[in-house]
Amino acid sequence: MRFRHACFVAAGLLPVAVALSTACSAGPKNNNAAAGGEGGTGGTSGGAAGSTSVLQGGSGQGGGIGGVPGQGGTGGIESCAGLSAEASAQLQPADIIIAVDTSGSMDEESAQVQQNLNNFASIITGSGIDVHVVLIADATVCIPAPLGSGQCNGADEKLPAYRHIVQTVNSTDALQVILSTYPQWKDSLRANASKTIAVVSDDNSAMSASEFTAQLLALDPPTFQGFKFDAIVASSDTTACFGCIPGCNGCAGNPCCYPVLGFACESYGAEEGTVYKDLVQQTMGVAGDLCLQDFGPVFQDMATGVVQSAQLSCEYDIPPPPMGEVLDPGKVNVNYTPAGQPVMPILFVSNPADCGVKGGWYYDNANAPTKVIMCPTTCDVLKADSTGKIEVLFGCETVIKPPE
Repeated sequence: MRFRHACFVAAGLLPVAVALSTACSAGPKNNNAAAGGEGGTGGTSGGAAGSTSVLQGGSGQGGGIGGVPGQGGTGGIESCAGLSAEASAQLQPADIIIAVDTSGSMDEESAQVQQNLNNFASIITGSGIDVHVVLIADATVCIPAPLGSGQCNGADEKLPAYRHIVQTVNSTDALQVILSTYPQWKDSLRANASKTIAVVSDDNSAMSASEFTAQLLALDPPTFQGFKFDAIVASSDTTACFGCIPGCNGCAGNPCCYPVLGFACESYGAEEGTVYKDLVQQTMGVAGDLCLQDFGPVFQDMATGVVQSAQLSCEYDIPPPPMGEVLDPGKVNVNYTPAGQPVMPILFVSNPADCGVKGGWYYDNANAPTKVIMCPTTCDVLKADSTGKIEVLFGCETVIKPPE
């Protein structure tokens, strides 16, 4: 069905969306007319014909998105008046992969992860970011509700927000395990989500930072490009005690316990996580000191880092039509108004593969759309303009980008 009357306008300020009504004229528009064209009074030149601009200009001979000169540009796809609705730009979702060293010396640290992971996730979701957490650890780590199910012995997984890869992570192989288990958790990743990888360990890595980065990017370059790395590791080489029986006293000049009454006490050495710290520095991530034995502040810093680095996702919710109306996917258009400049249309592509270098927008689901999504090159332009405005126009024939 089509809208029976009036056209509907939804506008989103970057990054905060607001509703907007404008005066309008309705009617279909062909590709060439939308391409900028000659003449017209409402716009500016879209660049030379065949240019690689990711946004379509208004009047003047230009190619813009379509790269096709046309006649009589109007400075944007016809605006539509009547009722208005709000289309909100969403924050970029976040995918977090955490590998926890579950070797014998990490019992207390594993418990700290278990205690703090819910708060970590809630800080992120409380900021309006949709988070997926992948935990790589053996079944001794059990995440309670609301993030996990609270069922232990490896049954705490609660999809889609929380996935538990039940896998032993030894003292020096956390990075190798992250790479080798990728087929088990890749379905939890979203293409438009930020990626944060974290390791909790009292030892250093047997794999170098450069080897890990190269192999991670080789798994799927677009997915992991720009990843952040966080780590909770020993800040220096230390020797500590654990599992000592009552009456086991420290030796002079030695922080470890010694046996009393014939009972042996265990000790271990914590090796500085230099490889993990290198990855943190290279990706501008967050580092925490394992030896402080208080992971609350560290997980809060990690969550804050995810929130602060979140960008607009360039996905805009399609607002519901007024009562009695039904959305017609063939009558949706998108306009962009740069700060202090005339409106520019962004043209429709049928799927992400058609984005090309000139960009455009497409639906999340062609058969039952709920969002309009910007192509990567178009998204980059929008992210760079914090005061620009996006309008999603309803009721006028969708203008399709010509093939590049």
